[in-house]
Amino acid sequence: MLFFGLAMTPGISAAAEKVKKHQITIKMDDPYGSGGYEFRKLITHSQLEEVNDSVNEFIMLAKDSMDENSPGGSDLSEQEWEKIEGKVYTVIDILGAIIGKDFPVKETKEYVAEVLSTLLKFTYTIRQPLISIGVGITWIPFYDYETMFGRLIKPVFIHHLLGFSATFKLNPFKLGFPSLSYGLHRVRTFFFNGLLIDFSNLGYDRIVGPQILIGYGFFTGFA
Repeated sequence: MLFFGLAMTPGISAAAEKVKKHQITIKMDDPYGSGGYEFRKLITHSQLEEVNDSVNEFIMLAKDSMDENSPGGSDLSEQEWEKIEGKVYTVIDILGAIIGKDFPVKETKEYVAEVLSTLLKFTYTIRQPLISIGVGITWIPFYDYETMFGRLIKPVFIHHLLGFSATFKLNPFKLGFPSLSYGLHRVRTFFFNGLLIDFSNLGYDRIVGPQILIGYGFFTGFA
């Protein structure tokens, strides 16, 4: 029995480590107030692929919307923005189904609508609205959570291998015109407040994955 126990220990440890890698840590705060909670959620491979497929559909919609032959040309028309908003809601619905009742689907959609309205109506001041969805790698110094809904004082650096991002440059000569980026690009923002989801480090033989960043930040920019 002692030998059997010793023989099983490495396998149990490996299995536990595998489960740990497949867990996503959810930290949620009300972006409009205070309070919040956190919990851990095991994400299966099929659920990760479902999110990945939904994000890829969003990326393709953004690509078609930014095509020179689309209704808005390389810019986005109001109708194209509405389609993008609807696709974001689809991603949120999938996340809600995966994570469960603790994920505030209704409140998240309301928050996304507010950010989009700020982006399209140019009603922000110094905080720049930001929508960034893609597949790649997210890096936040000294940060252990993959998902966050609230405030983050640390800088956020995203490397989209393929993605779509929209914000405003702090440029007085381009006021009223959103800055758009598609494809391979990098995003940076500081003192972020909003929704951050990073599925790129769940241990399923990949170092990249779906990334979602929707909210407000300071000194936001693309490269």
